[in-house]
Amino acid sequence: MSFFGRVRDYLRPVNRPPAGGRRDAWVHHGFRAGMVAVIALAVPLMFPQSTPSGFDGIDPGSVARQTINADFDFDVPKDPDRLLEQQDDAEAGVTPRLRFEPARADSIVERLNAFIAQLDSVIPSAEARVAEEGLPAAAGAALVRGEVRQIAGGIGVDLSAEGVIDSLQVEYLLDEASRGRLRDELEAAFDGLREGVIRESELADISAANVVVREGSAGDDRVRAVGDLVRLGDFTRAAREGVGDRLPPGGAALFQQLLLMGQPTLRIDQDATRQAREQARAAIPQVEGFVLEGERIITENTVVTEEDYRRLLAYQAQILERGGTRTTSDFLRNVGMVLLVVSMLGILVFATFRFRRDIYENLPSFTVLLGLVVIVMAAAGAVAATQGSPALVPVALAGLLAAALFDSLLGLVVVSTITGILMGQPHFSGLAAPMVTVAGGVTAAFAVHTIRTRSQSWVLVMLITAAYVGAGLLLVLTGHYALGEMGSTAALGFLNATVCVGLGVGVGLPLLETFTGRTTEASLLELSDMNRPLLRRLAREAPGTYAHSINVANLVEAACEAIGADAVQGRVGVYYHDIGKLERPQYFIENQPRGLNPHDHLTPWQSAEILRDHVRHGLAMAEEARLPEVVKDFIREHHGTQFIRYFLEKARAQDGVAEVDPSDFAYPGPKPQSRETGVAMLADAVEAASRVLSNPSPERIRALIDRLVQDRIDHGELDDCPLTYRDVRIVKREFAHVLTGLYHHRIDYPKPTAPGERPGGPGATAAGEGPEKSGVEEAAATAGEKGASAPIDLEQAAQGDTGPIPALDSEGVASGRTD
Repeated sequence: MSFFGRVRDYLRPVNRPPAGGRRDAWVHHGFRAGMVAVIALAVPLMFPQSTPSGFDGIDPGSVARQTINADFDFDVPKDPDRLLEQQDDAEAGVTPRLRFEPARADSIVERLNAFIAQLDSVIPSAEARVAEEGLPAAAGAALVRGEVRQIAGGIGVDLSAEGVIDSLQVEYLLDEASRGRLRDELEAAFDGLREGVIRESELADISAANVVVREGSAGDDRVRAVGDLVRLGDFTRAAREGVGDRLPPGGAALFQQLLLMGQPTLRIDQDATRQAREQARAAIPQVEGFVLEGERIITENTVVTEEDYRRLLAYQAQILERGGTRTTSDFLRNVGMVLLVVSMLGILVFATFRFRRDIYENLPSFTVLLGLVVIVMAAAGAVAATQGSPALVPVALAGLLAAALFDSLLGLVVVSTITGILMGQPHFSGLAAPMVTVAGGVTAAFAVHTIRTRSQSWVLVMLITAAYVGAGLLLVLTGHYALGEMGSTAALGFLNATVCVGLGVGVGLPLLETFTGRTTEASLLELSDMNRPLLRRLAREAPGTYAHSINVANLVEAACEAIGADAVQGRVGVYYHDIGKLERPQYFIENQPRGLNPHDHLTPWQSAEILRDHVRHGLAMAEEARLPEVVKDFIREHHGTQFIRYFLEKARAQDGVAEVDPSDFAYPGPKPQSRETGVAMLADAVEAASRVLSNPSPERIRALIDRLVQDRIDHGELDDCPLTYRDVRIVKREFAHVLTGLYHHRIDYPKPTAPGERPGGPGATAAGEGPEKSGVEEAAATAGEKGASAPIDLEQAAQGDTGPIPALDSEGVASGRTD
């Protein structure tokens, strides 16, 4: 055998009850214990580990429940918002840096002197050349003036025009003394640049009242008021004042043009300003205090202040940096969390093992049960990580699905398990979280059975929301919630309920029904719609069988409700238990016209085969219609392994037959495996026999029920179903109650009479005088007109053979006369 084959054989006991061997038991139970262990280790990891030191539940304004002392020295950082505000204030307080560059003034003066010196050199040279070449006066003057204009253009003075002012300026420059006086005026003006002059556009960018002026790269810093700084425009206007009085027009015009050579000697130093601002931000201390080892951080039974809380947060941050643990108590706390999960899951597992063994032994169902816990824990971890409200934990989803798939009590256990685990998580400690989660989960578990179809899911949403509102109100009244928190709980509860019901009913239930092979009450209720194709066909093609199924369903529903079985499952299963008769409806007495019986022309073996085949045909139809297994169980189990006695005895009575195999006349079974199918078997027999019961008084009905039920018990048909003697006693009582109401005596209405004749006609009796035949008895009597003479054996009618007379067997087959 291959390795995988050996593994498959070894794991086969996982999804089946232990066969009795020790190894199978270890594998079966050990696998489930392993699932619990894995979940117990995983659940604590689903919750945030940001508070590893047991400081949860401490918030500003709350009363501390413990005293906390520092185990080591640590700094207390400032609140980030406060630190940022201080840094911004420090940056805004930095005085802008200006750089003073007096060398610019020197450079301007040097250019001016070079301009004058060049004129002093060029003009005499030009005049000497004119004289040397003997040029005419006009030509010589033009040559000299051209040289002056060219030199002036080189420094930015445009004298190219032939206007009066330009000519005056040229004439002014031709005179050496005038040039000297112009130079002196400009040098005196440019001396003002050495006091510091700034451009207006840069000054507009300065919002501070003062600036720091630095002279050169290593000069001293001086603080100057912004209002004392000289603007370039002011400098130019001041220099121009009075120059017209001191210089002739040509000289004044030249002065104004050459004054434009002046440049600002003050400019904003962006690099120095940015550096100063960065230094100012960095100079703000990032810590606001220091805590020494052993110093008290939080004092028990005192109100936690903002400062206390910041110190605690700093302590927690340092603990995380040091490895996430403060003392060995944190390790023990994590161990305790694992043990808590194991304990709570252990309660859930024990409940299924003790009270719902079918779920425990079915691995898909058991996996779903634990999976619901894991899903809710994962969602709760996300809620805790975001500091969300407990009303957002989808515990209602787990309660809803567990109750719908299994039962409400198990849903309650699942909700309790989840709540117990959540109470051990820091974010959900206290009274509020458990109350809110229990309210939503328990309501979902019990209210899910109030909806009859999936379209009524909104009712479930409203009920769960009302539970959240009620929990919030209780928390307000007990002082654990403010009124605003109640409103948020209601709103979030409605959102949670909507999502849980939408996912659970719309997505979860169909998927989990397929995964586990279970059928929920909602699916069964949808199958109970009489407009379903199979039921409509049954009513149309086999009306007698349809009426029989309805009557049996009423009996089963009443009995199941009384013993605590699944009444919906019982009723719906019985609706479909005889659908196999649709294959040959005319072979069953309830569907036959009076006097016509096709069994008269068949051998006993053929008749028995037809009766047995209705089970096989029913299962095939159920498979084609995709009916759930729980409904198919009613089809295959409602006759168990009973013999079709009438045709068995008829075969034995035939001449020439040496030996008859009884298995040819037995239903294939199996015997009923559940309480619901067991009740259905009893109801099927009782309803069939009661239809031919003459004078159905309460006493006779009870006697009939007792005989038929005891017959099934004596033949072992109920050995495999979990019906107790108490259940059987209650079932018989409910059958009697329903049938008594169905066959109670009705008023006899007199027929119309002729004048002078007694009401009811000649020989008529008064109401209640003498026995009255039921419709079934009348039909039986009519059938007997074809040759029947013996009375009808009611027990055999329920069993399926009525002797050699026309009678109703368990399938309602009317046998013809056989003598």
